[in-house]
Amino acid sequence: MDYIMGILQTIIIVVLSFSVLYKVIPFKQHKGSKPKFTFFPKYIAKFDKPIDEIESTLVALEFIKNDDDIYSRGKVYGDFSAKSVKLSVVLNGQSKEIKVYASFLCILFDTGDIWQLTSDIVAVKQN
Repeated sequence: MDYIMGILQTIIIVVLSFSVLYKVIPFKQHKGSKPKFTFFPKYIAKFDKPIDEIESTLVALEFIKNDDDIYSRGKVYGDFSAKSVKLSVVLNGQSKEIKVYASFLCILFDTGDIWQLTSDIVAVKQN
C-alpha cells in the first residue's frame, strides 16, 4: 500500500510541477507555419480584423465569455483532443492580440492543433 501511495504522490508532484512550469514560461509568438511538435503550447497572436469579428469567431468555436472577460471552452476531464481540452482565450483590444492557453493544469505538447485553433480565431475571412 505504501508503494502505491508513493507512486500516486510522485504522479501528483510531477503533474503540479509541469503545471507550474507551464504557467511561468512565456507565450510563444504565433507564426505563419504550423509546427509539427511543440512543448508547453500557449500562443500569443496579433489580429487585424475588428474585435467584434474575433468575438463572433470565438462564439462560433463554442467559447463562452466569463465574468473576467476571458473566453473558455472544453472540460477538465475527458480525452486529450484540442476540441475538448480546457482552453482559455484572453482578448486584448488595445494591443490587438489574443492569448490562447490551457486554463487548467497544462498542455504538455501540441502537434499543431492548438496552433490551428489560434489561426482559426485570428484568420481573416475569405470571400
